[in-house]
Amino acid sequence: MTRPGYAPVIGGGRSGFAAGHHLRRLGIESVILDAEAAAGGTWQHTRDSPRPFLPAR
Repeated sequence: MTRPGYAPVIGGGRSGFAAGHHLRRLGIESVILDAEAAAGGTWQHTRDSPRPFLPAR
């Protein structure tokens, strides 16, 4: 069996971190690229917390 490849993930928001997490679980090396200098992407400018928005039931 061949080793899985390498995957760049564009965007350091929630979706980017989720993609990186699942790639790691599959044994695929990845790097998350974002325009921001620090981790968290746009969370730094839009929310006080990285907790996702959960609508009331």
